[in-house]
This record gives sequence, C-alpha cells and structure tokens, in this order.
Amino acid sequence: MTSKKYYTVEQVEKVKEVLEELPDLKKMRLTKDDVLDNLKAQITKLALNKGYVSEDIKSALESAEIKVGLKSIQKIILEKKLERKKSLKNT
Repeated sequence: MTSKKYYTVEQVEKVKEVLEELPDLKKMRLTKDDVLDNLKAQITKLALNKGYVSEDIKSALESAEIKVGLKSIQKIILEKKLERKKSLKNT
C-alpha cells in the first residue's frame, strides 16, 4: 500500500479547523519549577512550622508522583528562612 502524494484543499481546510480547535495545553502541563512555585507555601509551612525536613517533603511529593530534587526543596526553605531573618532585622 502506497501513501497519498496529494491532498485536496478541502482536506487541508478540514485539518486546519481540527487543529485550531485543540485546547491550549500550557496551563495543563506544568514544569517542575511551576510545580515548586505553586507549592512554596505548603513546603515552607511543613519545614518551618511542622518540623518536616527536606527529605520528608521530597518523599511526600514522590508519593504524589511529583519528582523534584532535594536541592530545589532546600532552596525554597532557605529562601524563606532568609526572608524571615531580613524582616526581623528591619523591625
């Protein structure tokens, strides 16, 4: 069986319509950075208020099928700690 070498204008127009109707996936497919940005508040709350360490948080994220590096989690926690120190110095 050979493949078609030519297509009709109608076929092309129909495909254009189909492609135009496909949904925007940008909002549905988040990168690891996007996920971490969305979870910053929960991560810092666990670490600073509930006594969780980075490894615990990483494990919890992995159980939810979200794989991020330990250093990324530690960075979020450290940034929050530094932010708190600055605000205490300024008062």
